[in-house]
Amino acid sequence: MPSLKIKMLALAALLAASPVGAQRAAAFCLFGGCDVTEAQAKAVFDNLLKKRFDKPGKVEEFRTRMTERLEMHATGEKGFEYFFNATVVFPEGANLECKPDDANKYPEGCSASKNYVTAPRDVDPKGKQYVAPGQKVVFDEEFRFYEAGKSWKGPDGVVYDPQ
Repeated sequence: MPSLKIKMLALAALLAASPVGAQRAAAFCLFGGCDVTEAQAKAVFDNLLKKRFDKPGKVEEFRTRMTERLEMHATGEKGFEYFFNATVVFPEGANLECKPDDANKYPEGCSASKNYVTAPRDVDPKGKQYVAPGQKVVFDEEFRFYEAGKSWKGPDGVVYDPQ
């Protein structure tokens, strides 16, 4: 009688050879685990960029630095961290009402911080951030995704299916 390992390898080969893409993705997830893709992380970044800044920005570069699966020991909840750098140019600027005055004072509700983030945490800047027209902004961020069945829920609240 064939061993369990041989049966699993045979099943993996059969599913991998299947012409149906979804079955191949399911097989990959079953045997290797599904990770958040760069395209999914970029989609989250685009969604959060639109929420944080009132004018459109054009992503010139999006580069993955590191990814890591994680499990919260207290709750058993599984997650996935995605670390990246992105460079965005704002042709029209953004949050122009937050431009500092001649004394370099920012209006109430605006932040003077130059640490730009799309998903602020407790230690990140509070309030809107001014971006001058034509300015390039570099984002050095990490997103945490949480397991949602066989999918991942991003920090934008959207559930992303395995690919």
